[in-house]
Amino acid sequence: MDLRVFDDMNFYITPDRFFIEPTESEQFVIIERPNGIVSLHTSESKEQLPIHGYELRKICGVLGMVRLISGFYLVVVTHRVFIGLINNEPIWQMAGFDLIPLTQTLTHLSEAQKEQNAIYLAMMRQVLDTPFFYFSYGYDLTNTMQRIGSSAGGGESGGLYMKSDKRFIWNIGLLERLSHLHRYALPIIHGFVSINDVIINGHSLSWILISRRSVQYAGTRLFCRGINGDGQVANYVETEQILITGQDRVSFVQTRGSIPLFWQQNPTLQYKPRPQLLTGRDHLIACSRHFDEQCKRYGAQGLINLIDHKGAEEVLEKAYDATISALANPLVNYVSFDFHKECKKMRYDRLSLLMSRIASQQDNFGVYHTSNAGQVYSVQKGVFRTNCIDCLDRTNVVQSLIAKRSLEQSLEKIGIFKLGEKHIDPTSQFEAIFKAVWADNADLISLQYSGTGALKTDFTRTGKRTFKGLLRDGLNSLTRYVKNNFYDGYRQDSIELLLGSYRVNEGEGLDFPSPLTASDPTVDMRKRMMASMVLFEIAVFFVILLYPTEYSLKTGVILFGWGIVCLVTERFFAKHRTDFVDWPKLLSKK
Repeated sequence: MDLRVFDDMNFYITPDRFFIEPTESEQFVIIERPNGIVSLHTSESKEQLPIHGYELRKICGVLGMVRLISGFYLVVVTHRVFIGLINNEPIWQMAGFDLIPLTQTLTHLSEAQKEQNAIYLAMMRQVLDTPFFYFSYGYDLTNTMQRIGSSAGGGESGGLYMKSDKRFIWNIGLLERLSHLHRYALPIIHGFVSINDVIINGHSLSWILISRRSVQYAGTRLFCRGINGDGQVANYVETEQILITGQDRVSFVQTRGSIPLFWQQNPTLQYKPRPQLLTGRDHLIACSRHFDEQCKRYGAQGLINLIDHKGAEEVLEKAYDATISALANPLVNYVSFDFHKECKKMRYDRLSLLMSRIASQQDNFGVYHTSNAGQVYSVQKGVFRTNCIDCLDRTNVVQSLIAKRSLEQSLEKIGIFKLGEKHIDPTSQFEAIFKAVWADNADLISLQYSGTGALKTDFTRTGKRTFKGLLRDGLNSLTRYVKNNFYDGYRQDSIELLLGSYRVNEGEGLDFPSPLTASDPTVDMRKRMMASMVLFEIAVFFVILLYPTEYSLKTGVILFGWGIVCLVTERFFAKHRTDFVDWPKLLSKK
């Protein structure tokens, strides 16, 4: 069976149906309007493509269908950007999409439903506009080379979607009604892909970095933390470094993910809310489920915990250490490294202390190495699972160092490094490419999770911390604060809607209330009261400032009274600051 997904397609729109016709095949798909019934036809079918009375568009992929309040929408890829080749298969970045309604009008909706439908549409567009989604019509981007190699000649049949690792398919909720159409269902991943044709020591090779964000327990920075009852963790990312030469293919895999305990760090308008370890939850069972699954998939686990040993993060560091000790899993090795303490005053050279601690374990893990003909020389027997609080900034710095060490070992093993040469030339063009790509990886993963680029990327890009980098980090931290407190509730809802964690049911907003309209009258009253008080205080301040020709005791008393009112307002705001946070509405995170 041909596993390739159809690429360029003609899309016919008629009043009653959609027709999807691949340009390279005589078969086609019909989608009935408005009920969304899907059927596959061939040139021998009694059904035929429309001859007149249609609108014709060009599309380059089908992502699936989603039900909103007005009915079903078909989600398609309209534009793509070429990224590079892996195993001679083109890899693409999604550059344009469209949501096409199966229902032709909104006359069956109330005015409130029309507004709610528009919000859901904006949510879908918001998350699909988040950089970057990637796909291939013939290469399985969701799986590592080792998983692809181990399933070759066996496993599931039925096309690219069926063979995909469902943890990383971001349109998995959209494809439910189309998953049986193997050559039409286009899986997409979210994360980062960089394919680079480089020259090292006169050898031409392809160096590739792929980061795959998981759809399990996915969400935004402060609304998605820790672990859930199924053992799935927030911000889980699998990163694969691939090296392809004329004779060899080498793959090295790392993972990152939130500390696998029940904890939260809900936004409270404080600059950095304290992490809270949740009580009354069985951390050991959830953590055990997580690592049982990780060991089953990857083998041995090298846990690198980079959070602070003192201060706000201390409670998580101690709890994580104690939980891993209680697990007593011989395949799990725990290393705790206080990144901020060890590297304070920009002493990032001290990361060599961590690298020396994990060197022997990395040597034991090895890499997946095959010939281009498929002969397996070695397999990777374990992975490093790195985390900090966000699994973004500190994590990416350490992952890049581990990846570089693995790459240097592989270059020596396959004979690209000359005798006695064990390190990449720090002045070489490839060194600059390597650093830039890992810094871009940090920025993209951070943007997708936290809303801003990563911190500390000046070290990843240049090998040292700079004052300019510190200023950039300050701006990113401020932007994160604003987005995480005032915009991420909406962004969390958008992710839940795309992934199918929340499903819009028929009749929402009419037969039963939409969660979009949910509000707390008490909270609404406090917001109105706060807004009124602030406006009143501003007005009174200017009256006092401008009115008297000379200041007197009376003016001073009025100013003192105004100050008391301001103080009371500030205390009221501090007590009810969470009322002003943008909380998710579809699946409550309070």
